[in-house]
Amino acid sequence: MSAQPTAPTAPDMVNIEIDGQVMQAPKGAMIIQAADKAGIQIPRFCYHDKLAIAANCRMCLVDVEKAPKPMPACATPVMEGMKVYTRSKRALDSQRNVMEFLLVNHPLDCPICDQGG
Repeated sequence: MSAQPTAPTAPDMVNIEIDGQVMQAPKGAMIIQAADKAGIQIPRFCYHDKLAIAANCRMCLVDVEKAPKPMPACATPVMEGMKVYTRSKRALDSQRNVMEFLLVNHPLDCPICDQGG
């Protein structure tokens, strides 16, 4: 007898909460991917879903319950029962501080910048 082909199984899912919205996300997905699927906006500069994760701009810092410091949403995998806050005071302060650091340390000479092309 020939074996019947089996239907592909859904990837293992984990239950998470982002900004009070309960959802399921594939095990191993990054927070930013789960948030994007749920329509929750997280600021970012270096993240793109078709590129390798760099996590060097730090604009996507979010507050993860029980984490000692804000975590980059683009490089933090979801875990069962995880609670993420993208608009908490700590997350917003972190995002604001990163933006301030980038602006202070980046010359605003875009029209004449060699990197601009």
